[in-house]
Amino acid sequence: MSASPSGAAPPASTETRPPTPGQASRFLAQATFGPTPAQIDVVVRDGYAAWLDAQLALPPSQSHFDWLLQQGKDTEAYKGNGINAPLESTLWRKFISAEDQVRTRVAFALSEIFVVGVASITANWPLFGAAGFMDLLAEHAFGSYQDLLTAVTRNLSMGCMLTYRGNRKEDPRTGRHPDENYAREVMQLFSIGLVELNRDGTPRLVNGAPVETYDNADVQGLAKVFTGWDLDGPETDVQFHRRPMALNPALHSLAEKRFLGAVIPPGTDGHLSLERAMEVISAHPNVGPFIGTQLIQRLVTSNPSPAYVGRVAAVFDDDGHGARGNLEAVVRAILLDDEARHPDLAAPGWGKVREPILRFSGWARAFGATSANGAWAMPDTTDNTIRLAQSPMRSANVFNFFRPRYAPPVTELARRGLVAPELQITDETSIAGYLNFVAIYVDRGWEDLQTPYTAEIALAADADALVARIVLLLAGDAFSAATAQAIAQAVDTLPRERPRDRVRAAITLVAASPEYLVQK
Repeated sequence: MSASPSGAAPPASTETRPPTPGQASRFLAQATFGPTPAQIDVVVRDGYAAWLDAQLALPPSQSHFDWLLQQGKDTEAYKGNGINAPLESTLWRKFISAEDQVRTRVAFALSEIFVVGVASITANWPLFGAAGFMDLLAEHAFGSYQDLLTAVTRNLSMGCMLTYRGNRKEDPRTGRHPDENYAREVMQLFSIGLVELNRDGTPRLVNGAPVETYDNADVQGLAKVFTGWDLDGPETDVQFHRRPMALNPALHSLAEKRFLGAVIPPGTDGHLSLERAMEVISAHPNVGPFIGTQLIQRLVTSNPSPAYVGRVAAVFDDDGHGARGNLEAVVRAILLDDEARHPDLAAPGWGKVREPILRFSGWARAFGATSANGAWAMPDTTDNTIRLAQSPMRSANVFNFFRPRYAPPVTELARRGLVAPELQITDETSIAGYLNFVAIYVDRGWEDLQTPYTAEIALAADADALVARIVLLLAGDAFSAATAQAIAQAVDTLPRERPRDRVRAAITLVAASPEYLVQK
């Protein structure tokens, strides 16, 4: 297959029959934080496109910021960094229970591209800064990429993360230059990457060699744009985290700004300079394949074909109505593409390792876990010895917990030229830590996050039926009959008069199996 021409819609699924429950489960694993029995039924009844249309039409659910205010977390007790536990509560609350699952899942995917870690927020009430940043990503998840990039750029939490909050203009007398951190990363990580790309995501070669997208002169020129921006108002209450950074004209560089072939004339004020910079970056031909590839990786598969990337990038370039960077159209293109809906499940390059956050949310949604008292008490799960080796909004740096092009060295994956980003946080310790965490939450939940396993206990006497239900909810149709039979045989070694133990054993064994850990 070749990439569609600009303006052409990608080939959506041509399935005329309704999805099977297994196919519906696989789709929901890509589009949400995990299938539920009810949502599987809806997808089977209505089909992929109708279900997705309904999701895209939903208004945003209660924001993280508003929930934290409702819970009274805007007090002096939570003012300092290191006191951020309520952040986990609201993030997992929405991952598990929000109705607008696609928006919430896409916002999480964007948070792994536009990375902010709560520990890097050098302002009062950092948990509100991180919560507000995730809300910003949700607000723009189905909007314009340029609007998203502008909002991210003016966000105080990102200004802290990449050290351009309070960035000062050059001073020839002292030799001071503007901080270049954001100028570099906004190009390298948030928009165009390091080398020029064809629309299908493959490197553009000149004389057999890749072409760099920018050089140090571009970084220096662009850095001048990001001078003079800082928080808007005093840090006396949490509301300053809702406001974009404000411009201090006295600190903004009025020098000429040259980058990516564009020139902002000397004397241009900070607002116009920022607007022009966002236009230039967003119009770069790399953005569609660069951002499109990463969204495909976060939702569907780590190694999409060039044709798949090309179709998604074509929609980024033109949504069919002349608009560039329409993220709603991009999400639709990713999830409804033939390659996503009708993959070759046996192909060694297809699929992705389920990142630990999605494993836990998948369990919680599959089995109806909920907060008994509404507090959604959850810990920081970054500990790799007893937890998940990953926690939302807890990355220590702007490169996320794992990089999109990571391949484990000296492996068959690397030899084949494939990537597996999530394996960057996978080792002997984290594997044992994950299994320990599974054993805890499957057995007794986590603090007030509990599930009764009512439907599963009703099937516990029939090991085959029990395992079939668990496999459907966790792994969809990408689970072998042989592995399911082996798990059922193990479950049958437990007494039938201990139905809850049989349920826990079945869930634990499915959740620990490679056929579940790799999302196909």
